[in-house]
Amino acid sequence: MSVLDQLVLRIRRGDTAAARTARDVVRWAQRWSLPDGQVARRLFSAMYRASDLYEAAREYAGSKLLYEPMVRARFHKVGSGLSVSALPYVRGHARVTVGDDCQFGYFSVRSGRFVDEPELIFGNRVSVSSHVVFVVNRRIQIGDHVGIAGRCWISDSDGHPVDLARRLRGEEITADDIHPLTIEEHVWIGHGSHVLKGVTIGRGAVVAAGSVVTSDVPSGALAMGVPARILRQPW
Repeated sequence: MSVLDQLVLRIRRGDTAAARTARDVVRWAQRWSLPDGQVARRLFSAMYRASDLYEAAREYAGSKLLYEPMVRARFHKVGSGLSVSALPYVRGHARVTVGDDCQFGYFSVRSGRFVDEPELIFGNRVSVSSHVVFVVNRRIQIGDHVGIAGRCWISDSDGHPVDLARRLRGEEITADDIHPLTIEEHVWIGHGSHVLKGVTIGRGAVVAAGSVVTSDVPSGALAMGVPARILRQPW
């Protein structure tokens, strides 16, 4: 233990009168704050607004002058009105198509070697929050006005064969293990949800946060749970 660590422990424990005095001074400093008068409020309110304005301007400049041009250069096709708050990470050769007026936080796209041009297709006015992962080895289609909350995982394939015997033999997935996935228009997918291969989520459906969708969700339904079950029937 270093001399500094020993000193800190002595102060925390209050082993001596000097250590207890030092501990009291530290506690006082932690409780102390600037006087909360009208002058201070006006000053720091102006500083807060200036900081907020700076962050908004920095995000806008990064989106329009850096992220959006890079996305347009990398993706197959991008519509008008794109808003990008962080640069997506695309690993592999997926062909990504984006409609009009989409809003993207940070997301990643992962694709393998099974199909020459796997497709990830976003419709118009799609909103994707941060830390969303798309695993696309054939096709993932997302309709208009779809909202995808943060930390979702959407995949048209598994990372390994489902059959135990194949896994024991060390086999990898093949093209037959990949099934396209469709999310129709006006769907909302809650935070941390997983949508797995071959699934179709119908128009206007809602997937509750933390759900794992392994089978089709009817239009207008509410799906929740692991695996997701239909809690509210369609209209």
